[in-house]
Amino acid sequence: MQYLGLLIIIAAWFVIVGIIYLLRSLGINVPVKVYYGVFIMLRDEELVKEVIAPLGNLLRRLPSWLVIALTVGFFSVSMFIIVPIPLTIMGINAWGLPSMLYLMFRNLILMVIAMMHRLSPIETVRSGFTPLAPLIPGVTVSLYTFIYIIVAIGIGILLHELAHGAVSSRYGIRIKSGGAFAFLFLAFGGFVEIDEEELRNRSILIRLAVYSSGVFMNVVLAYVAVAIVELAMMSPKLTQDLLGTTVVYVVNSTDIALRNGYIITAVNNQPVASIYSLISILSSTNSSSVTLTILNPANGAMFNEVLSTGNLSMSLLGYSALYISPWGIVVESRSFYNLMFWIYTLNLTLALLNAFPAYPLDGGQFLETLLASVIKNQELRSTFMIIISVVLWSLIGLTLYYTLATGLYRLI
Repeated sequence: MQYLGLLIIIAAWFVIVGIIYLLRSLGINVPVKVYYGVFIMLRDEELVKEVIAPLGNLLRRLPSWLVIALTVGFFSVSMFIIVPIPLTIMGINAWGLPSMLYLMFRNLILMVIAMMHRLSPIETVRSGFTPLAPLIPGVTVSLYTFIYIIVAIGIGILLHELAHGAVSSRYGIRIKSGGAFAFLFLAFGGFVEIDEEELRNRSILIRLAVYSSGVFMNVVLAYVAVAIVELAMMSPKLTQDLLGTTVVYVVNSTDIALRNGYIITAVNNQPVASIYSLISILSSTNSSSVTLTILNPANGAMFNEVLSTGNLSMSLLGYSALYISPWGIVVESRSFYNLMFWIYTLNLTLALLNAFPAYPLDGGQFLETLLASVIKNQELRSTFMIIISVVLWSLIGLTLYYTLATGLYRLI
């Protein structure tokens, strides 16, 4: 049963591929190419004229220095220091995550310490290790969660690539074509084919702006997701309709008034957006009891329930569910929040990853451009970048191996 979701996803893929082949056999033009039955690509030169060029014209209304300062500034900070995104959507009162470069070197040190002192995987995480695991439906994430991931990553990658194209167009760099691709519904991507020769002939700052623009867009999308949730929480009506946590399981329904399907919208009059804000509110309470504001969606009735906080403990069940003891209930974040959460999370991930200074990522192109003013010989510069890339990707590989080998992926 563990791999059922993965099998369903792959089966659905081949159904779609079969439909594409059937339509072609009937003489119907389908504007995609299928390679070996597992890879689908859409390439469209009209995308440049209809979407990218107008975006480039819009950016021309902004001063060149502002476009460069915003894109290059955010990228530089994200590469070397911290991705400047608030973590409030996850119920964490902090601002940003350390850069991938910092996280991977810290992970290496912590893995060495864990082996020397024979620390358990949990102890390693508590000391600061950041687990990484691929998002595989039915294995590391549920099929239900993967639906949100498909939508969120599609939005993130598409706008990431459009940003590269728009900034290139803003500086008059020719865009050959654009498109999207997918592999077995497990990997998605978009691309903008920029004229590399024209790009190389531009100034260093313009090249840096082009390489930085995708990450800047991902940062903006993450902020948008946070802002939408925060705005929804400002309205009691929207909080009731879109946010809160839904009770999906009750151990003993005679002990408390909560029932399956009921929605917890507030705790002590503090609005609840998700399981993460619920954790934050309950963890910070100092009283012996809390008052839950509950919605019965069947009839729209609102009521309050006072519950004891004695021996209260909470356990996350995946990304969107929470078990609360001794109340004996499991609650889940609602669909609207889950979509915003994954748009936020995956754009944060794309920003972290693409700012990593290794080939073939944007960070690798960015670093090579910076080195061009120091290492004039292109062959020597490329060799140096390849060595750096191999070392840095090895750090990610070690983190993935440790996460999977020790079972830490179950905690992600």
